[in-house]
Amino acid sequence: MFTLLVASCQAVHAENKTDESIFLDDIPVVLSASRLTQPISEAPVAVTVLDRQMIRDSGAWDLSEVFRLVPGMYVAYHADPNFYSADSTVAYHGMVTSTTSDRMQVLIDGRSVYSGLFGGVNWSDLPIVLNDIERIEVVRGPDSASYGANSYLGVINIITRHPAESQGASASLSYGTSRAEGVFRYGGKTGDLTFQITASERKDNGEDDKIHNPTSQDVFWTLNKFDNKNIQIFNFRAAYQASANDTLELQFGYNGGSRQTGEYDNFKSITRTTNNHFEMFNWRHVLEGGGELTVKAFHTEERINARLLDSDGMQNGDASFKRDDLEIQHTFSPSETTRVVWGGSIRQDLTYAPYYLGVEDNTYLFGDFKYRLGRLFSNLEWHVRPDLLLNAGAMLENNSYTGTEFTPRLALNWHITPQHTVRMGYSRATRAPSVYEKVYEEYWRAPDQYPNLPELKPEHVKSIDLGYIGKIGKMDIDFRFFHDDYTDLIDVKNHKSPQSDNLNAGNALMRGYELQIKAPLSEKTHVTYGLSGGSVKSDDVNGVIYSGSLPSYNHNLMLTHQFNEEWRGSLIAYQIAKTKLNQTDYNPSLGRGYYIDGNKRFDGKISRRFLLAGRQTEVALIIQNIANAHYFEYRHDNEVPGRLARINLKTDF
Repeated sequence: MFTLLVASCQAVHAENKTDESIFLDDIPVVLSASRLTQPISEAPVAVTVLDRQMIRDSGAWDLSEVFRLVPGMYVAYHADPNFYSADSTVAYHGMVTSTTSDRMQVLIDGRSVYSGLFGGVNWSDLPIVLNDIERIEVVRGPDSASYGANSYLGVINIITRHPAESQGASASLSYGTSRAEGVFRYGGKTGDLTFQITASERKDNGEDDKIHNPTSQDVFWTLNKFDNKNIQIFNFRAAYQASANDTLELQFGYNGGSRQTGEYDNFKSITRTTNNHFEMFNWRHVLEGGGELTVKAFHTEERINARLLDSDGMQNGDASFKRDDLEIQHTFSPSETTRVVWGGSIRQDLTYAPYYLGVEDNTYLFGDFKYRLGRLFSNLEWHVRPDLLLNAGAMLENNSYTGTEFTPRLALNWHITPQHTVRMGYSRATRAPSVYEKVYEEYWRAPDQYPNLPELKPEHVKSIDLGYIGKIGKMDIDFRFFHDDYTDLIDVKNHKSPQSDNLNAGNALMRGYELQIKAPLSEKTHVTYGLSGGSVKSDDVNGVIYSGSLPSYNHNLMLTHQFNEEWRGSLIAYQIAKTKLNQTDYNPSLGRGYYIDGNKRFDGKISRRFLLAGRQTEVALIIQNIANAHYFEYRHDNEVPGRLARINLKTDF
C-alpha cells in the first residue's frame, strides 16, 4: 500500500509548486510535537488530534475513554491500584507493567500532571471537565527531546478553551445508569480582561458490584472493585491583554470528593477523600520579527486522606504531593527558512506517603521525599528546500535520582507533492524512576539485603520512525512504521530482580504500524478509522512480561452523520486483540496466564439542538456498550459495566 502511495505521489511531482504556502492549505496545525506551531505534515513525529467535536461525538463519560480513538492506545476501565485509587489505565504501545501507565507524559495546557509517587496519571483526580477541552494532541512516539524524561512512549497534551471562546453562561445536566453530573460555566469580559468559571459535581457508581462472567467461583473472583466516586471540580481561567505585545494568563483548578478503592478480602479504603488544586501563571510577550518569549510557573498540590483496611488491620493512608515548576521559552526566526525554540525549566517535587512507601513489611516511611529536575531544551526547524524540512531537537536534563541525560531527535519531512509527505525520524528518550521505585531501590540495598546492588538507572529507548501523511481524494491518511528498542527497563517489586543484581535488566524490541484515516462519505457523513498492530520481543527477564504486550491488532471506528440543522448522530466501535499484561493474575489451573482476551464494544449518541424559551439547547441520548458485552480489561476481576445509558441536557443562557 505504501509503495503505491509513493508511486502516485511521484506521478504528479512535476506539478509541484515552489511556494512554501502550498504545503499549508487544509492541513491541521499542532502545537505539541516540537514546541513550535506546525502543520501536522511538518511535525517531527506522528500526532493524533482529538478536536472538540470529535470528543463530543465519542459520547465519552470519563476523560480517559476518549483515548480509545487514538491508534495504538490501550485503555482499561477502573484498573488502577487496588489500594491507592480506582482509576482507568491509559497506555500507549502496551508495555503495561503498572496500572498507572508510567511511561507516557500527560500535560494540561503544558502543565505536567504526571504523578511523582507511582508515575502515570490519576485521571479522575484531574481538575478538568470535558466541556472545557478545546482539543487534545497525542504525540505518538517518544518525545523526550521536547518534554524530557517520562515522555518515553508518547505525550498527551490537553488544551483547554480560552476564556474568549466561552462567553456567556451555560448549564449541562446528565443522568443515567449509575451516573449523574451537573456542570455550570460562565464566561465574561471587562475591558481587556476575559475570564471563565466552571463548576461541576459528578456521581459515578462505577462497575457493577458482581462480575457477570467470573473466571472462578472463588468469592474473590466474583466481585468487582470498590470504585464509586463523588467528584467536585472548580476551574477559573483569566486572560489579560496588558499591552499590544503582552498577555497575562492565570489559571486555578480544584478537584475533590470521596472515592472508593479496594477489593474484597484485600486492601480497601474505608473512607478516602481527595483535595487537589493547582495555580498557573503564564506571561507571553511578542517580540519584533514574530518571535515570542513566554514565562510559565505553576504550583500543584494533591492530598489524600484515607483509612485503609489491610491484612494487618487499620492503616493511615494519608498522602500528599507538591510540585513547583518554572519554565522560560524563547521562539525566534534566525532567517527566512529557519525557526528556533529554546529554553529551560526547574522543578521540585515533594512526596509524602508513609504507608504507600513502606515497602515489603509496610513499615511507615515518614517525611517528604524530594525530587529535583533541571532542563535545557531546543528545536531547530529548517526548510532546506520548499519541499524538504529538517527538525533537530534535544533535551539536556538533570534530576536528583539518576543524574544527567541527553535525548536528541532528528527528523526529515519530504513533501513529495503538496498533498503527500514522507517523514523519517530517529530519537532517544528516557523514563526516570518514580519515588516508589527509588524507595524500593534503597530498601533492596539495605545491609541485610543486597548492599552491592548497582544504582538504579533511567529506562532508555531508541526509536526509528517512518511515516506518511497524505490526502487521496478527500481522504486524509496518516500511516506510520516504528521500530523501538527499549533497554534498562525497571523492575523493583519482583524479588528476582535484586537477586540477579540488576533492577534495570528488562529489555524489549517492538515493531509495528499505525494507520489513521479521516474521510467524508458525503457532505453530512464522516468516518474516522484507526488501526494499529505489531509485535514485542523480549527475554522477559526475571518473569516481567513484555512479550505479547502489544496487541496484534487494535481497531477504532467513528461514524458521524448530520441529519439536518437540528439532529446529529454518531456510532463508535472498538475492537482489540488478546493482550498480555504483566500484572494480570496468573493461574494456570484456571486457564489464565498473564493475558486478557480480546473484546469489542459499540457506543452511540444522538442529539437534537433547538430553542427553549429563546435559549440554544441540546438534548442527547448516549448509550455505551450497546451490545451489553461483559468482558475484562487489565485483570480478571475487572469486568467493565454492561450497557450504560444517559441523557444529557445542555442550554446556553
